[in-house]
Amino acid sequence: MSEQNMVRKIQSGDRLAMNELICKYYQPVFAFFYKNVGNYHQAKDLTQEVFMKMAAGISKYRPKTPFKNWLFTIASNHLKNYYRTISRRPENYELFEDYPAPDNEVDKILILSDTQAALTRLPIEQKEAVILRFYYGFSIHDISKITNAKESTVKARIRYGLEKLKNELEGYDE
Repeated sequence: MSEQNMVRKIQSGDRLAMNELICKYYQPVFAFFYKNVGNYHQAKDLTQEVFMKMAAGISKYRPKTPFKNWLFTIASNHLKNYYRTISRRPENYELFEDYPAPDNEVDKILILSDTQAALTRLPIEQKEAVILRFYYGFSIHDISKITNAKESTVKARIRYGLEKLKNELEGYDE
């Protein structure tokens, strides 16, 4: 069943279609948050919150943009709100708490990855643009819509982010 058909069914009250759509996108949305915040448990919380927002707002979704883009726009906005909140009250939030590694082997690899560690140290806007481009394959145009930034800004964020990653992974500190 196409995503557009699933959305129509969800808008008509079909809970099974909602579960199917959530199952399809749960892991990519979780990975987006994990790659951005570097904290397994916080990424799980943010993911849950995005799917609650998706469920609450799906009646307003119109198929003029792909569903994946709409969902990642919600995730991007939620991430910005999260960072805004922690910047106001840093004593109540920790971005990189030391939790025991999860049991899932894929998650263990992500946690141990040098690339992941370097990625978490990028400035927020660069990190988000790099993740959306290279982990999810969004075009520059789509990223500009998702993040509400000009295409030239998105290109610059990606370029500077990649330069910083390259320098850090090669062992150079700026």
